[in-house]
Amino acid sequence: MRRLSGTRWGAVSAASVVLAACSGGLTGVGQGPLAYKYSNAIAPSGFSESIIGPDRYRIEVKGPANTPRERMEKIATTRAAEIGKDNKLGYFRIDSVQLNTFCQKYIQGGKPGSANAGNKKQSAMVVMTADVSYTKSPPDASFLDARQTFDRYRAELDQDQTAPPPLDPAAMQQCG
Repeated sequence: MRRLSGTRWGAVSAASVVLAACSGGLTGVGQGPLAYKYSNAIAPSGFSESIIGPDRYRIEVKGPANTPRERMEKIATTRAAEIGKDNKLGYFRIDSVQLNTFCQKYIQGGKPGSANAGNKKQSAMVVMTADVSYTKSPPDASFLDARQTFDRYRAELDQDQTAPPPLDPAAMQQCG
């Protein structure tokens, strides 16, 4: 296997970061709807989860402040269903949902020495947190079938390519 030289590796790394940012929903980069994907340090938009108890998870969905609440709810529900399906938990219910806004700090890239290199920026972001309970058999009608819900909601997310509305200037003013 051929190894990449330092210069080529740097170019590959830079391209990877740019591609991740394009899909990550940073302000001014990528104009499509919030994607159904894991969030990470480079591309903070998306979902993450943590276990909060036996058969209980907390799902967080982060996106730009102009992401419609309905899309965030659908992403959280889809991820809850996927966890249930993958872990053979059967049924789930979203017990609580919280919505908060915050300012995400980042450094704008650019060629070193250029006017845009290293500019510190802030972007208005929103995070939806959903606490989810799972069970093998539904005790009542408030529980959803994980497999059916995942298949339906994932298809709806993939089909919806509606661009988000313009960012509210008031949200950006909160970030200075």
